Amino acid sequence: MRVSSHLYQQNIIRTINQGTADYNRLSVQLFNNQRITKPSDDPLGSVMLLTLDSELSSIKQYQSNMNDVEYTLGQQETQLSSAVNILNSLQEMTTTAADGSMGETEITALGQQMGVLFPAIVDLLNTTDGDGRYYFSGSLTNVMPFQKDLSGQYQYQGDSNIRQVAVSSDSKVISNVVGSDIDPGASFLNQMQDYLTLLNTDPGNATIGDESRNMMDGINSFLQGVTDQLTKIGATRASLSRSNRAMMILPYIPKGSGMTSVRSTMHKLM
Repeated sequence: MRVSSHLYQQNIIRTINQGTADYNRLSVQLFNNQRITKPSDDPLGSVMLLTLDSELSSIKQYQSNMNDVEYTLGQQETQLSSAVNILNSLQEMTTTAADGSMGETEITALGQQMGVLFPAIVDLLNTTDGDGRYYFSGSLTNVMPFQKDLSGQYQYQGDSNIRQVAVSSDSKVISNVVGSDIDPGASFLNQMQDYLTLLNTDPGNATIGDESRNMMDGINSFLQGVTDQLTKIGATRASLSRSNRAMMILPYIPKGSGMTSVRSTMHKLM
């Protein structure tokens, strides 16, 4: 009888101790709002949480990458859009010169106006960021992309490398466009320079009408090259916007939802 009482008492003590331990564990979980506070609470769950933490850390890095790319592409878009506005003005003036109705004085005045606008395009193509890195010189960001050689002709000094930045584990986006795609061989810059020399030094030249029509073709070709790069930038920024919307849902995913929930939600949005 005494043995049975002893066992009974031991069972009660164990039950009380277990209940106390469970109560303490649940109290800690409730206080921290976390089901797993130490690996022994759930070994498998702990491994999954570590994996999820690593994945979320990667996602934060991808988001930082996207923000950086969005900013630099936005700056490049601004420069090229400004160039388009100037090109439209140059196109209008060149069309006026092409009709052959202007006198030498008017041609000279027109050439002077165009001579003010043209350097602005060169400056836009040679724009740098806040750290002095050139936007349109490819990977040679410390090199001014469009420079004059010893003969006074413009040459592209950058390279054709388009930087790719990871925005997820399986996708990358471009972070720049290059001057060699905007004005291949610097052909527009040199043609416009020669054209302005003609207008300003020989306004009575009989070939001005023909040269103006040729210059109109050159402007249109250059304008198309700039527009193509703006389209590329716009498509990339739209893709980044979709990806950023997917990233924004991360703070609202309930704790404990798991990696599958994170991946599936982001996949739907991206």
